Amino acid sequence: MNLSIILLLAMNLAFDALIVFTPWLMPETECLTVTVPHGERQKEPLRCLMRAYAVRTAIASALCLLVWPIALGPFGMDLSTDRGMAIFSLLLTFSLCAPILASFVWMLRYRRLVQQVKREKGWVADSQRSAAVMGPDDFPQPISVYWNITYLPLIAVMVAFALLNYDRFPDQIPMNINFNGVVESYAPKSVASVLFPAIVAAFLGVVFAATHVGIVQSKKPIDPSIPASTALAYGRFARIQSIVMLAGGLVLSATTGAVFYASSLGVLPLSSAALVEMVVTLLFAVVMLALSIRLGQAGGRIVAEAPEGSMARDDDAYWKLGVFYCNPDEPSIFVPKRFGVGWTVNIGRRETWLIIVGFVVLTVGFTWGISAAVS
Repeated sequence: MNLSIILLLAMNLAFDALIVFTPWLMPETECLTVTVPHGERQKEPLRCLMRAYAVRTAIASALCLLVWPIALGPFGMDLSTDRGMAIFSLLLTFSLCAPILASFVWMLRYRRLVQQVKREKGWVADSQRSAAVMGPDDFPQPISVYWNITYLPLIAVMVAFALLNYDRFPDQIPMNINFNGVVESYAPKSVASVLFPAIVAAFLGVVFAATHVGIVQSKKPIDPSIPASTALAYGRFARIQSIVMLAGGLVLSATTGAVFYASSLGVLPLSSAALVEMVVTLLFAVVMLALSIRLGQAGGRIVAEAPEGSMARDDDAYWKLGVFYCNPDEPSIFVPKRFGVGWTVNIGRRETWLIIVGFVVLTVGFTWGISAAVS
């Protein structure tokens, strides 16, 4: 088993771990996407339902991981052939995507049971209270969106380097290699092909900047029973996430450019270039996983304890299937996820669908344009 596959397996395991332990990353008032009173998640039967979700999701993830020894064992496929690589790619996609589907199915199963417990216990919010935290400057905030301008000097350096060294590039530039370090596709030397990393960095800059705007504009999940504590926790979460997202995007873009130019100019072997890219990606994933465990979703793991049994707000009706937020009366387009770490969109707003369509058009246009430019 080569190092590339080991790194892929490590990323697969980290992702599966995040899925399995997601219920414990959520705020204390959420149990498998259902709003519950403070303190109840630590008691039976909710604690038992969370464990059951974790065990069954872990089993599903472990079964999906069996594709690795099947694909790479002594009776596995030959990765040196196109057919072997194609089948292995399909199995890899399955091992990554199937646990997501399994976790969603089990979440829905145990979500219904939590809802049943909630009805039987008669848990209802005393009132739909709201809270406004005075002096927002006293609480952490996401870093300014203007920090994304730092992509411009990075892109400028890539463009300048590519154009100044244009004559040094080979006539055929390697664009893709497989897990065995064999080049699968080349692109004729052209301005577009040597500027490939800069174009990718520009695309990532736009995507990360848009995500950053979503963080800044997101609905703030303030608990009226402990407004200052939740405002502080969410502020730390949003600030750290915005910093890591900016730094991660810049590092990934810079790494892509560095290894692309180093390998194209013969300074770094292609196999080593791919490994560097994968190591940086894995480190970024590990950092995100560690932060998720430390902070919890929306800072839920660093919130001060609230009065046990309190439930100031209940917006379950707006969460369809536990993961899709639909509230036309909510002015925010972006909201913290109910299951998972990060943010999602309010599909009840017309502006949300315009953003989704725009993102799809941007992605398809970028993919088509770069493919046409380097072919």
